Amino acid sequence: MARQAFIESLESRTLLSASSLVFNPTLKADRLVVRADLLKFRSDIFANEAKLLVDLNTIKKNVAKGDTSLDASFAQLHADVKTMHTSLRADRLAESAAALADESVIKLDLLQILKDRHNATAETADHAKLLSDRIKLQNDLIAGLDSRIATRQASETTIANDTQAIVTAADNDPAATDALKAAASKFADDRTTCLNTLTADLQTISAARTQLSNDLTAAQST
Repeated sequence: MARQAFIESLESRTLLSASSLVFNPTLKADRLVVRADLLKFRSDIFANEAKLLVDLNTIKKNVAKGDTSLDASFAQLHADVKTMHTSLRADRLAESAAALADESVIKLDLLQILKDRHNATAETADHAKLLSDRIKLQNDLIAGLDSRIATRQASETTIANDTQAIVTAADNDPAATDALKAAASKFADDRTTCLNTLTADLQTISAARTQLSNDLTAAQST
């Protein structure tokens, strides 16, 4: 039986990047919400990984020696999860590239503010540009999150079908014990729950970043 752990990989460092300056209490609160949502997402990744590893070990212990009835189903699941992870990695790299470009511009903005010290007119224009560029960073991070959400949702049906195929293979295996059938069913349920949980987490992070972007935009007009 294929025994790879079909587990979500940890999100890239770019997902954690955020503006460090606090403009007002509203923006500070927004950033705290984003940080809390990110921490929950990371926690859910590790919790799901542990759960799926337990499930896979339980299946392994209950497969009779020489029984290959689940191999094909697990191989298909592995292939489809690998395809999803490849797409997610491309999404993360695209987001990282956009965020790094934005952050480079922001650093130049901060440098320009230092150069324009004691020039009130120039400083006003510099701070306005900095705020606009920070908003662009947030919007690019939101676009990256939304892209990964779409990737996971597009894979959801395929992976759910793959895990159900494992359950069916166990049910149709004359050598399968009730314990193996139960273990396969639990793995299928947990794998689907894992995918749904992480997708929901990303949606929550995207909503929090959208709120931060909106509040940054509102600060532009004050």
